[in-house]
Amino acid sequence: MRDMYVALVIAGRRTCNPENKSVVQVPARYRKVVLDELTALGLDADGNA
Repeated sequence: MRDMYVALVIAGRRTCNPENKSVVQVPARYRKVVLDELTALGLDADGNA
């Protein structure tokens, strides 16, 4: 599930940024691991470099 949500964030279909109301949030139970993976890839909570 982590990889799927990481891919969705990178594609702009989901976000881990609670301030971004224009995109659906990653479910809370996956948000930390997805955000950790995005950070490891050098991306922010919205999947941007």
